[in-house]
Amino acid sequence: MTAVDAVADALREDILDGRLGADEPLRETALTARFGVNRHTVRAALQALAAERLVTFEAYRGARVRSFSDADVLALMEYRTAIEAEAVRLLRTRAEPSSRPPASIIAANDSLRRICLDRPDDHRAIEVAHAELHHAIVAAARSPRLSEAHAGLLAELGLFMVQLRSVLPPEELIDQHDRLVDALSGDHGETELRAHLAHSAEQLIALRRSAPDLGP
Repeated sequence: MTAVDAVADALREDILDGRLGADEPLRETALTARFGVNRHTVRAALQALAAERLVTFEAYRGARVRSFSDADVLALMEYRTAIEAEAVRLLRTRAEPSSRPPASIIAANDSLRRICLDRPDDHRAIEVAHAELHHAIVAAARSPRLSEAHAGLLAELGLFMVQLRSVLPPEELIDQHDRLVDALSGDHGETELRAHLAHSAEQLIALRRSAPDLGP
């Protein structure tokens, strides 16, 4: 692991764990002192996180933890829906009629449920399990290109979930994903997935509008 990787990994974990909040400044001087590296290393790490859409650079303001505008939320959900809905469609065309979802999806949903029930305050573990479930749905379609595209979204989706914490309690997360996985057994899986993702977008947009400090 290079010094750039180490700094990027530490900052990524701080962002996805919620220790660095939306729009929080990431000062190069403070970060060089924290990590004991030069500014070039810090800048390269921040640029790597910007490529993952976790950090933004603004003129006269420097680097900051990314916050989602309404347009950002909708653009992310459009892209995510295109990938996940196509995966569900492919999954259904390749499955036997009335068959249960693949074991990998059921296991990922069971893991999410278990963590939500046993560790309801461990937001990071819940969000990782949530990401793993959605990625399991895409992977089950057996399309390497879809899986690759979805993997490229996982950091950004993690940040999206961080900003939803206050309006998406564990019990609601369980209920939403039980319904989604159940729907994959029938002909309405794609419809349920689209509704599920649209609802998540609506929740974050409503939260932002009620709490302006979450972003622009």
